[in-house]
Amino acid sequence: MKKSKVLLCTPNLKGMADGVNRIQPSLGLMLIAQVLVDNGHTVKIHDTALEGWSNKKIIDPTKKIISIGQSDEQIKKVISDFSPDVVAISVLFSNLLESANNIANLVKQVNKNTTVILGGNHISGSLTDYKFSIADKNSNLPNYITELENENIDFAMTGEGEYSMLELINTLSNKGDIGKIPGVVKKIGEKKYLINPPKRIHDLNTLPRPARHMTNMEGYFDIGAFHSAKSRSNRVLSVMCSRGCPEKCTFCSTPEMWGQSARWRSIDHIMDEISNDVKDYKIGEIQFEDDTITVNKKNLFSLCKELEKVGLPWCTPNGTKVNYHLRDQVNMYKAMADSGCYQISLACESGVQRVLDNVINKRLPIETILPSIENAKKAGMLVHTFWVLGYPGETYEEMQTTIDFALNSGADSFSIAMLCPLPGTPIYREVMKKNLWWEGRSLKDLMFRSSLVKVD
Repeated sequence: MKKSKVLLCTPNLKGMADGVNRIQPSLGLMLIAQVLVDNGHTVKIHDTALEGWSNKKIIDPTKKIISIGQSDEQIKKVISDFSPDVVAISVLFSNLLESANNIANLVKQVNKNTTVILGGNHISGSLTDYKFSIADKNSNLPNYITELENENIDFAMTGEGEYSMLELINTLSNKGDIGKIPGVVKKIGEKKYLINPPKRIHDLNTLPRPARHMTNMEGYFDIGAFHSAKSRSNRVLSVMCSRGCPEKCTFCSTPEMWGQSARWRSIDHIMDEISNDVKDYKIGEIQFEDDTITVNKKNLFSLCKELEKVGLPWCTPNGTKVNYHLRDQVNMYKAMADSGCYQISLACESGVQRVLDNVINKRLPIETILPSIENAKKAGMLVHTFWVLGYPGETYEEMQTTIDFALNSGADSFSIAMLCPLPGTPIYREVMKKNLWWEGRSLKDLMFRSSLVKVD
């Protein structure tokens, strides 16, 4: 069987000239890389933003938006020097799409025969919206897949990509039939596509350890801009124990991307990764990137027991559900704190029950928020809370109530985000169908520091 050379790429970032711009290694690409290498392919992971971190260019002075990363010539040199058969570009966030398209164009300038694949959360969300546009002619969603309008992009990959990418690379290497490979999307005519449904990885223990040895870990450590706002160390290990979330929040793309049941790796599998990589990279802190690490109490308690032996500080920068396991919450938070958790992030979202129930579909009784904050602080953890303003149908008074609630909640810190309607989410489809964008604004304005959509 013929093997391929594969370049796995993350694009240049958009950031704020006077803000904190975060960067960390891509868990998704490191997992895909290891799967491909284990099957005989030659792989290079390249982060254009990391390698060009000192190259910050103002692209919109009025909004103070900057581009961070390598120049076109530098990116072309990386492509030319490696001479890949396939370049796969990760579009984790929607504001990376412009840079991803640019990399695709540069790839074809270097060699028009190189295959270009787009993947990541944004791509999966966009395909979900395309399917809604076909089902609802009044959706105001485009009735074509916008990401495949760039003729330099050959395929999109949706869903969990580790084994689907292996299957696609194997098939491309040997000129086989891509017709049934899970998650593959290809344009085959004007507004006509091959769309294969993605396949869930039900047993996450089949996944390898992420290929951190194939990334510039020291580069990420030197910058020290990992996910948590209060990192205790620059030498951070980002880990995911589980995939999926049972909640249905209308602004979130997780249930569509990862499914609505939380699938955990075994504790042995998780600790094999942690214990080895903590040693190999002299790690000073662990950050768990799970969407709902507290949903499975039994697994969390088992994890905490093992983390006590490691003896490193850890945190949950992605947020946790406020009202899980209320009857045993004190013990759960104590186990987390005793095992090294110095900060828990609680995803509260709104201080108004009507907004939580009718707008966000949060399934969160507001009276559980303050006791949860108090329980976490009593256990010895710092508490950070998340809030979002500017939902469709939210009033000015309700937004002010949320701000006042956040200020007086007793949390050690909080962050308030303005709603960004993300592709693949119910709120995005509502905004599109009702044409709720402020005049002149759209998905391209995700870096705005003010509202994108009309509220009451």
